Amino acid sequence: MGHFPNRWRVFDYLRVGLQGMPTRSLGGIDVTYRCNLRCRHCYFIKQNYREELSTEEWTAKFESLKKEGFPFYICGWIGGEPLLRKDLIEKGRRYFKSNVVFTNGTIELPDWPDLTFSVSIHGTEPYYYRMTGAARGTYERVKEYANRPDLKVIVACCVTRLNFSCIGEMVEEWSRTAVKGIVFEFYTPMRGEGDRLWLRPQERDRIIAQLESLRKLYGAFIWISPRIYRLMRSDRAAQITTNCPFPKIGFSFDPMGRSKIPCQLGPLADCERCGCILPFFSMLLTHRTLMVPEFSARVSRRFKHR
Repeated sequence: MGHFPNRWRVFDYLRVGLQGMPTRSLGGIDVTYRCNLRCRHCYFIKQNYREELSTEEWTAKFESLKKEGFPFYICGWIGGEPLLRKDLIEKGRRYFKSNVVFTNGTIELPDWPDLTFSVSIHGTEPYYYRMTGAARGTYERVKEYANRPDLKVIVACCVTRLNFSCIGEMVEEWSRTAVKGIVFEFYTPMRGEGDRLWLRPQERDRIIAQLESLRKLYGAFIWISPRIYRLMRSDRAAQITTNCPFPKIGFSFDPMGRSKIPCQLGPLADCERCGCILPFFSMLLTHRTLMVPEFSARVSRRFKHR
């Protein structure tokens, strides 16, 4: 959720820099409970939803939120597979300044140049099939759909005990495509789950060190900033995840439009072992000493790319 497209003006950056992020300014909407994959690490399929609001009901909810003064800043469209509900995203994204569609990439990306697509690809081809259980040929199709120079596409990889060894190879492969960058975050287990997929803090530290080295080679193609990865190291991560700042600024809605606690991962998530980017990105957004340098860099890039 770290990318802000053109609906953010310099004034918006300055206002947030001076006043901080307002309540309910960053979050996600579970567009649908349906998905065409069954990934081994997926938290959502463990939540067992079987109903979802219609597009008309979601529109009514957005209008109600508007009357309440909801800020409509940053929205992640999640699921399930959100591109099974293109109609809803088409209407709902117009309410928000910034939108990210988190898709598994098996459905051709719509021509929406004003938002970011985060395409989940959990490793190089052999690891991808091990993680997702997808039918053969799926990886090639996803790669073709993601390789869109006309769209803002990033690749997202959830790092687990099964796929961490292919990170360097994955960065090199995708750097030769049209995608704008690659995000690595870590698997978050549900309460009671063991270490089959979860990486221990010291193991994560070694991977973060690898990502920092890769950033020296590939620059901002490693999409998450060094500031955030430093927060994810073992000497700071536990303090942040057990006192997660996301509830101060966040919102999470399930497929029926109900609020989810404490975040999109739901009440079963083991927050003490959280590897999601969200707590650390929220930490950056709620602490001015961290936020100002990050936002200054973003404003600078905006002017540079004009």
